[in-house]
Amino acid sequence: MNPISIFCFVTLLSFCFHQIPLVESSDDLITQTCSKTLYKDLCEKTLRADPGSKGAKVEGLAKIALKAAASNAKTIQSQIASLLKTTSDKQVKEALEDCSDNYDGASEQLSDSLGALEAKRYADVNVWVTAAMTDGDSCEEGFESGTSPLTQANTNFGHLTSNVLAITNQLKA
Repeated sequence: MNPISIFCFVTLLSFCFHQIPLVESSDDLITQTCSKTLYKDLCEKTLRADPGSKGAKVEGLAKIALKAAASNAKTIQSQIASLLKTTSDKQVKEALEDCSDNYDGASEQLSDSLGALEAKRYADVNVWVTAAMTDGDSCEEGFESGTSPLTQANTNFGHLTSNVLAITNQLKA
């Protein structure tokens, strides 16, 4: 083969490999997966923060998102416990006690969801995550007398659980 033919062949081969990725990178999969959620930025931030997302498939990303929501529920439970110690307002205290019960339930439901996800029972995951999301909403609605001290936390929890549902729905397809 003459040098010009070799050059043309190598150039053509190089061009082909640039145009057709051999393996989809985890960053591309995260972007693609999160593009189907309502809270894309939060989804990407959550998944990229976990070292396990590198090389993960969609099921692994769903597990990471689910664990992040469960961790967030536990953080909110700690926040509620702190608020209960320092709050003197009777109505706020009652609402916080209800929130504590709600997030106990949400944590249990998210734990059940993890088992269902590992067993590929995606419909069950959706039922449990939806129930956990409802628990967060119920907490927020319990503050009839005024502003909830948990509004931001409840909203973030709702967004995290929404992302879990969107990712899990991709597995069902």
